[in-house]
Amino acid sequence: MSDAPDSAKPRYVHRMPVRVRYPEADPMGRLHHSVFMVYFEMGRTEYLRQRGIAYADMERSGQFVGIVSAAVRYRAAAKYDEQLVVETWVKEIRGARIFFGNRVVRPGKPLDTVIAEATICGALLGADGRPHRFPEEAAALMLGPPKAGA
Repeated sequence: MSDAPDSAKPRYVHRMPVRVRYPEADPMGRLHHSVFMVYFEMGRTEYLRQRGIAYADMERSGQFVGIVSAAVRYRAAAKYDEQLVVETWVKEIRGARIFFGNRVVRPGKPLDTVIAEATICGALLGADGRPHRFPEEAAALMLGPPKAGA
């Protein structure tokens, strides 16, 4: 599997609305490229929460997801005060690694405009900082559908 972004649409996608805030824009009024990583982080946290996994609880139990790599492809500009949607899904879990797919899109009819897309690879780390294989139960939760009412 390549870590590069791809255009395959997954089965379970978390969609999180976000509005471009003034301090996130550059002097031209466009969303600064560094902010996309913040949006992707927010998307991953909410994706997990939607499946009943609170990242803060993981940390308290001595489990962390350290980012190993991030490949981002920027496709279009977004501007200050624009309403966007951050899409997040899990592409694959392999051993200690988890591959997240992300997109930032401008909602539209008939099609959304893709602003940026990314593949972000994380590794499950214990409190000792060493990688640990994802437990099957946790992997099933992360790869599966959202919890009802979440």
